[in-house]
Amino acid sequence: MTRHDRQPRTTMIWPRLKSGVAVGTVLILLTVAGGTAMLLDRGERAAMAVASTGLERSAQAVENALNRQLLQVHGALASLPSLLAAAGASPQGSPVTRELLSGLNFQTLAYRDLMLVARDGAIIATSRLNGTQRELPFKIDQLRGTPLALLGPLRNKISGDWSLYLARTVPEWHGITPVAEVPLLTLMKLLAETGVDPQVRISLQRPDGRLIGVLPHDELRTGEIVADPPQPHDPDGVAFLVPSAAAEDASLYVIRASLYNDVRVVLSAPRRVLLANWLRDRDRLLLSVAIGMTLVGAFGGMLLLALAQRERMEAERTKAANVLVNAIEAMSDGFVMWDQEDRLVTCNQRFRDIYAMSAPFMTPGARFEDIIRQAVEAGQYLVPDHERSALVTQMIDMHREASGSAERQLADGRWILIRERRTADGGLVGIRADITALKTAHAELAEANARANAAAAEARRQNAALIEREGQIRFLAHHDDLTRLPNRVLFRSRIDAALQAAAERGERLALLYLDLDRFKDVNDTLGHPVGDALLRAAAARLGNSVADAERVARLGGDEFAVISLAPEQPEAGQALSERIIAELSTPYSILGHTIAASVSVGIAISDGTELDADALLKQADLALYHAKAKGRGTYCVFTQEMDAHLRGRVELETDLRLALDGDQFHLVYQPIFDLADNRLRGFEALLRWQHPERGLVNPATFIPLAEETRLIVEIGAWVLERACADLADLPGAPRLAVNLSPVQLAVGDLVGMVSDVLARTGFDPHRLELEITETALFDNNARNLDALRRLKELGVGIVLDDFGTGYSSLSHLRLFPLDKIKIDRSFVREMVERPDSAAIVDTIADLAGRLGMTTTAEGIETAEQQDVARRAGCTHGQGFFLGRPQLLDQARTLAAADGGAARGSTAQDGQAGSTHIESPGLFTIGS
Repeated sequence: MTRHDRQPRTTMIWPRLKSGVAVGTVLILLTVAGGTAMLLDRGERAAMAVASTGLERSAQAVENALNRQLLQVHGALASLPSLLAAAGASPQGSPVTRELLSGLNFQTLAYRDLMLVARDGAIIATSRLNGTQRELPFKIDQLRGTPLALLGPLRNKISGDWSLYLARTVPEWHGITPVAEVPLLTLMKLLAETGVDPQVRISLQRPDGRLIGVLPHDELRTGEIVADPPQPHDPDGVAFLVPSAAAEDASLYVIRASLYNDVRVVLSAPRRVLLANWLRDRDRLLLSVAIGMTLVGAFGGMLLLALAQRERMEAERTKAANVLVNAIEAMSDGFVMWDQEDRLVTCNQRFRDIYAMSAPFMTPGARFEDIIRQAVEAGQYLVPDHERSALVTQMIDMHREASGSAERQLADGRWILIRERRTADGGLVGIRADITALKTAHAELAEANARANAAAAEARRQNAALIEREGQIRFLAHHDDLTRLPNRVLFRSRIDAALQAAAERGERLALLYLDLDRFKDVNDTLGHPVGDALLRAAAARLGNSVADAERVARLGGDEFAVISLAPEQPEAGQALSERIIAELSTPYSILGHTIAASVSVGIAISDGTELDADALLKQADLALYHAKAKGRGTYCVFTQEMDAHLRGRVELETDLRLALDGDQFHLVYQPIFDLADNRLRGFEALLRWQHPERGLVNPATFIPLAEETRLIVEIGAWVLERACADLADLPGAPRLAVNLSPVQLAVGDLVGMVSDVLARTGFDPHRLELEITETALFDNNARNLDALRRLKELGVGIVLDDFGTGYSSLSHLRLFPLDKIKIDRSFVREMVERPDSAAIVDTIADLAGRLGMTTTAEGIETAEQQDVARRAGCTHGQGFFLGRPQLLDQARTLAAADGGAARGSTAQDGQAGSTHIESPGLFTIGS
């Protein structure tokens, strides 16, 4: 074929090639544009989804914070009836009522004031000074017909601030309504602390659009009806977009309904604010794509230019070659061409600049493999030495495939995009583009996406933690933290529910009120950690004794309660009490200590009358008191007589507290004689209480009460000092016997008190005898033994009173430093008629003599008893036959006139017309 034959064919080929390049370039640009548009659309949707999710979670957090604050106020209102009842205060208003309201007001920042409002709107009581003088900004009739009302926003007429008012109806208060004032500004500040983005607008609205409060604060719009958002929307907590004239000015909203359905939480933010990060990433991506498309367009244009040059190459090869070289050199990307044998044909300067380390090896005719090996050896690619051979092989294989594109990082950190294509004659054309900027932009986009994902994960974690914390708060609000049992608040509601269920079934309910006996001694002696462990162990046993754990509660301290549901009452309650007493009285092993504890139970029965939880608890508490009075470790069922008895006891306890300061106590002295020579040996000081209204009060009535309230410590100190002062200068220096209570040994510094009294009165300690019972020896052996030994060191005599009763043990005679034994009157009274009683008295007197102790026979009523006691070996005697208790002046006369005559007195008890009262206890009045 001649050259002229080839010319028309060449003329037909070049237009086709140029059209194909143009079409290909356009298709590439359209593909890039379409892909970028899809990527931007997908990115925008993802960013909007993230923004919507974040705003929804922020709205949920704000709603939770609002609910917590309002529930806190509701909890304070709900607790007022029980608090006032527990404090004995009336909702009609009193100093105690205001103190309780002030105490509650200081415990929270959620509200400014707590008020009690009368039916006519007057403020009865408030937590603020002079609060009753102000006027409510609403009509009290607005609170009628609903158990819980929320009014506002309303202006406080004194401060001018916007506030919400929460009210709770209390049926038993007969029209008196507790109301709490919640300042809106304080409430909104608390909502702002939930961590919501400052650019997000928070508002509280009514369903009709009335604005309650907004952050940032807008004083002028508060209370007005606003269209925000413009169109009504369900408060479902789902984010929705409100469009605007300009797409960038659209806003995202979330509306949630709070626990109070007439208060809604609205969060909103401009779309451009929420998508700020994505908009920045979008602009960067568009810039990168624009650069890429420019490069592609430039490549297409250069290729078309090359084809045009090749078209004219036949006519002017040299000129066309120069033009081609110039075009290649003008490219912004690196260009290279290889022939069919992979030898370098040409490359532009940009290509040499990109591969600067291998540029010296790029000579026309050099083989691709040789150039690559030399470049790898020169360190052009970042690869370890042992992997260089593998890298060369990989690059040669990719070069020979000559399809697609690949990215390669050079040693200096730059990223190069490699594109290679085969030519028609078997050669190869390659383009090298520096895509470092594009890779950096992609990396920043990936990092931004990772940060968004991390923020979303953190929001989910915080929400889960918030839910868990709220669950813990709800649990602790209704359960005891130590034993995990229901507390008094939750238990009261369960009692009311059980009462209603029992009434519907026509049955009766039994309420058991439990108290661990002498639990305070465990705390005082072994410490509170042991006491807490004992409470947990007792709670566990109690739960095992009751089939349904929800019917058990800890009311406080060492007090527990159990609901007994059974058709037969009180039999079922009594049987359950017996099981509980048996279970809880088994010794405990607590932190290395073996503790023997018992439990007393009071039982109250719902007998069909209108009883509520408080009344039933009060009855069970009264029954518990009587159970403990019976000796502990037992149970008692409530009767109406107990209530009257308790009122009498409370009145007597009040009078007893005033008796010492009111100078209502006085002492009488019963003489004690030597049975061998009938001479006076001493006096026993006996306590009398002459009440101004009750008259002479039986010691058996007030002494146990004084011991239970521990007033006996103060009374006992007064008795000792008064007796020592009275008998200090008595003629003949007779001995003085004073009774001690076990409480005096267990509480306070008895030895210090005795020492101080002896020092103040100047009484000779060798004349003083302190009488104790075996019960005092049995309780707290080690402590009491130490106290008695220290008293002995002062020179005081120790007398064991009422020997033969109680916890009689011969080990007491050996372990404790005793000087005398007083034989109980029951043996003395019976020893005339019963040989066994006489044998016991004779044995005791003989044993005491062998141990170096003296003996006193108590309750000698006849001459025959005196004679038998003398023959039995008793050292001393006292009783009505020998001498009745008498006033100080009579005791002085007796001491001065004592001449050893036989005694058989029937003298009156210190004054004419007085009546002798016998009773057991600490300060007996003699016999």
